[in-house]
Amino acid sequence: MKKNKTILTFFILAITSSFSFASDITSHISKYDWDGIEVTWLEDERLPLYKVLIYFADGALSDGENERGATNAMFEMLDSGTRRYGQMEINENLEFFGVSWNSTVNHEYSFYTVSGLVKDIVPTMKQVCHLFQEATFPEDELKKEIKKAESEIESMVNNQGGLATHIFREVSLSGTPYSYPVTGKLKDLRKITSKVLENKLKYFNQKVKKRIYIAGPKKALQIKSIVNQECGWSGKGADYVRVVPIKNNSPKNQVAPRVVFVPVPNSNQAQVRIGRFLNKTEIAQEELLELMSNFLGGGFTSMLMRAVRFNEGLTYSIGAFAAGQRDYGRAAISTSTKNQSLQKLIDVIRNTLETVQKGQFSDGDFERMKGNLIGSYHFALERKDALVSHLSLLDHKEKNYSTLENFNNVVSKFGAGDVSRMDGIVFDWSKQTIFVLGSPDLKKDLQKMGSVEVLNFKDFL
Repeated sequence: MKKNKTILTFFILAITSSFSFASDITSHISKYDWDGIEVTWLEDERLPLYKVLIYFADGALSDGENERGATNAMFEMLDSGTRRYGQMEINENLEFFGVSWNSTVNHEYSFYTVSGLVKDIVPTMKQVCHLFQEATFPEDELKKEIKKAESEIESMVNNQGGLATHIFREVSLSGTPYSYPVTGKLKDLRKITSKVLENKLKYFNQKVKKRIYIAGPKKALQIKSIVNQECGWSGKGADYVRVVPIKNNSPKNQVAPRVVFVPVPNSNQAQVRIGRFLNKTEIAQEELLELMSNFLGGGFTSMLMRAVRFNEGLTYSIGAFAAGQRDYGRAAISTSTKNQSLQKLIDVIRNTLETVQKGQFSDGDFERMKGNLIGSYHFALERKDALVSHLSLLDHKEKNYSTLENFNNVVSKFGAGDVSRMDGIVFDWSKQTIFVLGSPDLKKDLQKMGSVEVLNFKDFL
């Protein structure tokens, strides 16, 4: 019994320590200038682990018409071979130190992350810098990567949920610079060559602004000389930041939902996505957007889940989100249903949205969902990778770090009327794109709603 109490006490102290850390982030942050590169250190002595995130202020929008997908391929293939080492040697070396590494490419920014034991940070970062300076993207490895990418795109047809999400993103962002997939399409992959990737890496190394985020013990800061000397990075001349002036694409003159249908063969289920593009003014109140998203479709007790699943039995799962990048955002409701219940599903979703917009829900439901969000927010930031990613995103959006600490206080001041108002703005039914992917027979049901755009799924692969 005493042993169990000791374990329980340790568990409670660990949770309390993590919560306290996440709710007082700014006191753990220091800023440095490493030869013109802004470095943010999140001091975390709790465990001998580190996380390094290298932010690049450009992304897939740097790809020209004939090199779509090149930025994503370049970051993906950094470990495919250098002038001194082959891919197997590189991977074996990094895995020897128990390192995790990956990259993420967005349209307007990218980042490369590395994490592991702080005692191994020096040899690991030397290896990473070697990759950035010496990667050659061997032709044989490139062919394998292209074949793998082609296979992944073609197999998307077998995952209709993933295919629907993939196509809906492009459809809902049509008319903006952010609609084309960062990975490129099948027609783009064969245009990527080793020379294209080498030029792309040179551009990111020499021209693009960088920020470095380090989370871990103070010992992690010893990589300064490695970054400046072996990565060859500095802020001098490398100051390009991707900024895209974007017009207001909110459908002001749209008086009825846009209905888009993508038929696929042999489908007994309808994939449904409902949402739209959000302009910069519509994403200004991020905390309210998150509260509204949580209230509408953030879990088993959310309004949409109760209405669609528990009350009507139309689906197993439904979710909603509304969030933004720096200059734009997206809102979406995602679910699926049997073919015969498609029309009813759409009707229930619409009625639920309008119910929230009219404020026809109990104060108890609202306060409970708000309490859940407040109670879980800082725990979600307990991990180093979550915290570091949030810090880099806040810098990208040009927002203060105190946003993280103040989140709960801001959310606590919102009332039910605020959520109703935001729901009416974001999910105004007449401004939505209703997207359905499924059996060709579903077109008849959708035509009852008005004009239907029919698209070929192959055009999006």
